[in-house]
Amino acid sequence: MLGDTIFATASAPGSSIRAVLRLSGPMAFAAAEAALGRSLPRARCSCDGQVAVAGFGAEAFALCMPGPHSYTGEDCVELHLPGSPALVADVCSQMTAAIGAGLRSALPGEFTARACQNGRMDLAQAEGVLMLVHGADVREAARGAAWLAGGLSAAVARIRGLAQDALALVEAGLDFETGETGEVEEAAWRSPLEAALREADALVAELPQAVAGGEALLLGASNAGKSSLCNALAGRAATIVDASRGTTRDVVRVELPSGGALWDAPGDLRDAGEVDQAALRLRDRVGGRAACAIVVVDPAADPLALATNLPCLAVVWTKRDLVAEVRSEAREGLRRAAPFAASAPEFFVSSATGDGIAELAAFLQRHVRAGTADAGEPVRHSLVRAADGLRRAAAAAEPELVSQDVQEALRRLQEVDGAHGVDDLLDRIYGRFCLGK
Repeated sequence: MLGDTIFATASAPGSSIRAVLRLSGPMAFAAAEAALGRSLPRARCSCDGQVAVAGFGAEAFALCMPGPHSYTGEDCVELHLPGSPALVADVCSQMTAAIGAGLRSALPGEFTARACQNGRMDLAQAEGVLMLVHGADVREAARGAAWLAGGLSAAVARIRGLAQDALALVEAGLDFETGETGEVEEAAWRSPLEAALREADALVAELPQAVAGGEALLLGASNAGKSSLCNALAGRAATIVDASRGTTRDVVRVELPSGGALWDAPGDLRDAGEVDQAALRLRDRVGGRAACAIVVVDPAADPLALATNLPCLAVVWTKRDLVAEVRSEAREGLRRAAPFAASAPEFFVSSATGDGIAELAAFLQRHVRAGTADAGEPVRHSLVRAADGLRRAAAAAEPELVSQDVQEALRRLQEVDGAHGVDDLLDRIYGRFCLGK
């Protein structure tokens, strides 16, 4: 949260010539000074120093970037150290001991989240950071750089302006009958509306193609069998399984033999207590690293309402050894509880006997890959819905319906640059970043 100081290794994991430790927050300079054993000027500069290694000094240096003119808008320091993982871990321990509770490890994407919260960039630019980092070729890297420079935000602003012009004219005409003074001709609002739709469609066409699959987050009610399913697919006891509801409180990444990965997470409860709610918030935050969701359902239980911004990869009905078949009533209940999963392929499995597990594992081997980040996915999701809203408005016959559809499109456009402020969208964007970004 804002107000504390965060740190993370911003260089690639493992041994190297040089490691980079990034700090941001009000105690960033104090923590870096504790590591280097010297004072640092509150100015944008580079300072030499040493870090202690078993009583000996190792050469290091700090890049000082006081706020608000830093990446996050806060005081930032980068420590450049010898690239020993053990040394970096020891330096982190020294800083934590010196500073105390005001210093903690950063969550994935938290540096970029703070940059957005402090006005250094908007959400479209944050997505540009991810695209630049994960660009598969020069073209994608260039697009990410353009988004980071504000190109996507400017394009969205143009579409928003045209849609707002159309909406203003439509609503101005609602107060007048045909032939009355003040009547607004249809052509007056249709021109900016169609221009907004053309620009939205063109922008969607420029977005990177959606990644098919990626790491998958297991969603479902508590005790639906998610952890047992994880263990059956992994072929080992990767997560704790218990008959008591709410046993899973952490989000656990489970690697599969095929090379993919699943995220086992707390299940939804009808009456979630304070601790359960905190666990679910953690799920929504960390689960942003996944590229898709797998909905896990107990066919004998009443389904709970589920919601996610992730595309649904599959529905897995569990406990096949206890339930002979999935009844039509259960499927209808799931369609009401999780409409986003209605068209996903279905599997009926038993983690206890192994029935159906091989078929599901073969499906996941084709679609679930470790470490896949779908750059541009939240932007694509919102822009496609915005374009759909504008398309419905252009096809609507009644001005009132035109107004409703344009307003919906504007809400979707607000999601792209963060003006809408939807928490789960923020989690979805930042959660896919690696630590230190």
